[in-house]
Amino acid sequence: MKFKYRARTSDGQMTEGFVEGADQKAALDSLKSQGMLVIGLTPMGDTKAKEPAKTAKPSQTATQPPKSKSKSGNKDFKSLLNMDLGAMFNTGRVPMKNLMVFFRQLATMESAGLSLATSLDVIAGGEKNYALRAALIDIKNRLDRGIPLSQAMRSQKCFNSLLISLIESGEEGGLLGPALEQGATLLEKQEALHRKVRSAMFYPSFIMFFAVAILVFFFIFLVPKFQETFSTLNIELPEITLVMFGIGEWFGQYWYVVAGGFVGTIALIYILSTNKATKGTMDAIKLKLPVIKDILLKSSMARSSRTLSALTSAGVPIVRGIEMAEGTANVVPVQKGYEELRKAIIRGVSLGDASKQAGIFPVLVSQMMRIGEETGHLDNMLERVATWYDQELDEQIKATISLIEPMLIVFVGGIIAIIAISIFAPVTSAIVQLS
Repeated sequence: MKFKYRARTSDGQMTEGFVEGADQKAALDSLKSQGMLVIGLTPMGDTKAKEPAKTAKPSQTATQPPKSKSKSGNKDFKSLLNMDLGAMFNTGRVPMKNLMVFFRQLATMESAGLSLATSLDVIAGGEKNYALRAALIDIKNRLDRGIPLSQAMRSQKCFNSLLISLIESGEEGGLLGPALEQGATLLEKQEALHRKVRSAMFYPSFIMFFAVAILVFFFIFLVPKFQETFSTLNIELPEITLVMFGIGEWFGQYWYVVAGGFVGTIALIYILSTNKATKGTMDAIKLKLPVIKDILLKSSMARSSRTLSALTSAGVPIVRGIEMAEGTANVVPVQKGYEELRKAIIRGVSLGDASKQAGIFPVLVSQMMRIGEETGHLDNMLERVATWYDQELDEQIKATISLIEPMLIVFVGGIIAIIAISIFAPVTSAIVQLS
């Protein structure tokens, strides 16, 4: 039986060809005996087999620079002069949403037959983000000088190494259009993942902020007025009311301590969570917290698995792909796991065994890596892992919100109840004494 394969040789080169075997396992064993890491293995005659060399549309390369209008330089200069005043205050950061739209537009125009230079001209003309617009103009000028797209993108800070590697692999294989589509899809799924995590954190954060705001307003503005009113009634105040008045007086004198402590705590947590020296410790602590652990680990696995799947499918060397997946994991213990995985593969250990030895990867990930490696469909297995964790994250967020919502309602309701009792108890006492 004849199979078509895509594999990475021992020296890191991507290769395609045909291999004979009694069945798929025999074909895999034959390729592995030659020191190859099989990425795709398809029986001949399968209508779904990918044949990029025959179906791919030729893309723009460095040896065939795109044609551009003779006045393109003047046009670029005028477009820079006509930029809105918001450019003066732009920080240079390009949101993921803008990058996502750019890749999708460029992929659509490339598939429609437009040259890269023309496509970049059109997209830059309608781009509102100054940093991305300036980057696209610079990339277009570099293309006019015969520089490949991936190399031109490498000169811009807004494109990370992951996106550039996808483009570079597309250029090498004559599949720039699919590479652009893959980049757009990857960015879209990463943005959707970010939204899920943000939505899980927003609701409880808003409720807690609302509760703290009520307390601050009550103790600083209302307690003094009630205290002044009750002092004129000459009645014995309940203990809870006296405690409230004492807290109110302390708030009035040292409100800046409370405000500073609140802001300082948030700032300290943020600094410790983002500083390279302390981020690992903070991430390790987060992975021990009951609810946060699941959300953090599942989002990290979904993001890194999808990254590795996209890079493997694009033909990026597996070691390089793991290195980039390590960068997108965004959780230090997971990043260390990918680092150990990369070192083990260099030593010749299989992906399944290496991921199991790393310790941080769930059993599902290790098993799917093993299956993907043995069947020659590593990219598909990793994509399934990412999809599964996406679904699990959805369920986890829904369950978390369902659990936190009644707890927060009880918490806020308890605060309001204590305030009400402390205020109305003396009023009731005064009415009883007057009667």
